[in-house]
Amino acid sequence: MNTTVNITLESIIRRKISYFRSDTTPELTDMNTGYIRGYSQMLEDMEMDETEFAAKYSEIIRELKPSFEQVSDTDTSVDELSGYNNALVDILGLLDENFLNEI
Repeated sequence: MNTTVNITLESIIRRKISYFRSDTTPELTDMNTGYIRGYSQMLEDMEMDETEFAAKYSEIIRELKPSFEQVSDTDTSVDELSGYNNALVDILGLLDENFLNEI
């Protein structure tokens, strides 16, 4: 039986947000906050066309690189920043598999 499943980028992002909101692992609270912030920000931009969306978030990721160098490994903000960055990379990787090789 062949059936077509229509999954949108928006539904994927909503599922990701739901997952990270339900994860109550104490050690991951800051990272999960970053994931939720990243996915929520992307969700607000669902009206953009794919090229504009990818360009915006690719630029944000490039701008984040120096931020990682400014925080120490013991700083909890590095976990939140990592989650935020990972959320953006995750979705951009779905749009363009070559993006993951470029970063």
